[in-house]
Amino acid sequence: MKKPRVTALLCTLLGIAALAFAWHLASQRFSGLVVPRPLETLGAGVHLLSDTDFLSRHLWISLERMSAALGAGIMIGGSFGLLAGFVPRVRAFIEPVRWMLTTVPGVVIVIVFMLWFGMGDTMVVAISAAMGAPVIFVNLADAMGQVDTALLEMARVYRFSPWTRLTKIYAMAAAGPFFSALVIAAGTIVRVAVLAEVLGADQGIGHCMSIARTRMDTPALYALALISMCVAGGAEFFIFRPLERRMTGRWE
Repeated sequence: MKKPRVTALLCTLLGIAALAFAWHLASQRFSGLVVPRPLETLGAGVHLLSDTDFLSRHLWISLERMSAALGAGIMIGGSFGLLAGFVPRVRAFIEPVRWMLTTVPGVVIVIVFMLWFGMGDTMVVAISAAMGAPVIFVNLADAMGQVDTALLEMARVYRFSPWTRLTKIYAMAAAGPFFSALVIAAGTIVRVAVLAEVLGADQGIGHCMSIARTRMDTPALYALALISMCVAGGAEFFIFRPLERRMTGRWE
């Protein structure tokens, strides 16, 4: 098991190196106002992360908003996803809302939610949760509908309790899709939260991006984008994937 993981890690590092090399070539081809050099961007990132004002007033606040949105998305999307998996009519009833949230451009939803909630924390959290919840809803509903009927029949014959069926059959079927949905939802929430902060917040990573854009500080703009990417990547590789391996390992 360890060798495939090491190989996958090496391939990931090679992929990062290839992206960095392509970035370097682009910085040589275009002006620094368009594509800054990678080392220049890393220097701007180090400067931002060493600034206590940025950490406390912007990065931490963005993390709080994203965490709250992910928690709300899990609760809303997970609850309706489980219910829709057991009751197909519920899924049919919710499907128009899911379709609307997943097809309307994010900037349109940001503008509408700004009219509803004003500018600030509530708006950012509400928008991000609304965009992340449908991903969890769809994956859980599909997973519930694809549970092995032979296992369900066995549970009926042996008279498993509802709790045993939920934890031993449905949870096993939903674990993989659920954590995959978390990865996608977290990335969606990070993107939407930053967009909402750019358009309607006076704190957060997105607000710093807006300032960097106004000042034409391209290295800082790219550095903030990298920090946002690291937030989503860190959540995936250090939280969601280890939890997925731990949960699935208990059932193997």
